[in-house]
Amino acid sequence: MISLKEYRKEEFPKSASVACQGVKGAFSQVAADILFEQPEIMNMRTFDGVFRAVDAGLCQYGILPIENSNAGSVTDVYDLMKEYNFYIVRSVKISISHTLLGNRQIPLEDIKEIYTHEQAARQCSAFIERHPHVELIMCANTATAAQLVAESGRTDVAAIASENCAELYGLTVLEKDIQNNANNYTRFICISKKCEVYGNPDRISLMLTTEHKSGSLYEVIKQFAHLQLNLIKLESRPIADTDFDFMFYFDVQASIDDEKVHDLLTRLNLCTKYLAFLGNYSEVTCPVTASR
Repeated sequence: MISLKEYRKEEFPKSASVACQGVKGAFSQVAADILFEQPEIMNMRTFDGVFRAVDAGLCQYGILPIENSNAGSVTDVYDLMKEYNFYIVRSVKISISHTLLGNRQIPLEDIKEIYTHEQAARQCSAFIERHPHVELIMCANTATAAQLVAESGRTDVAAIASENCAELYGLTVLEKDIQNNANNYTRFICISKKCEVYGNPDRISLMLTTEHKSGSLYEVIKQFAHLQLNLIKLESRPIADTDFDFMFYFDVQASIDDEKVHDLLTRLNLCTKYLAFLGNYSEVTCPVTASR
């Protein structure tokens, strides 16, 4: 049973030390700038580096992408949430626009390599398919891709990144808005080592596994329906090194202030093999397209 008093905090902090994956100009830094008025940013090379920084007490929070409206969940982040047993304390949804950047204006058919991140590549798959001669080079994030292109000095390479990276790294915009869908949103989460609940939270995230038998997932979903709680996300992925066992990710529109939620968690404990409460939080929606 969750003790509300133990986790309830005052207003969400306006300033904090925050670890973001990527170099200057990464979308995670945009998310940090939206969530905090005065964030002290630490740039980490990998997702795991963000978790390690928070775990070691080098910073209070970490900012990470958790899902994209077109490319789906960032499963590596979910894996790390399980490994470190961390919590989500806030999230933000940002409209993402991708831009093709190069060292100078050249015809697209002259580009031999494009540097980017795998999520951005999925979000721009139609553009990439129209240029089959180009080799894709995957990077830690899109801002790193822009930095590498700038440092290369080559005119036959480009990066898929944010338009802001053009100014940051002295690059030229070759083509704007190359993502598949104009409604391209990414959710970023703010993670903490300890569970913290702020304000009037309306979203609960859960991660669970069920017994590998017929009807087990139905038993889980039935608990939400029985308590009339609205599911706003249900996604699954296979668990590595198992005989088709699956991890399920749930987001439910609810608050731990509601006694029905305590009832839900009790019920889920009885019908799941593994259950992780990832946090109760509110989500900020950024109405302006992220420019970096």
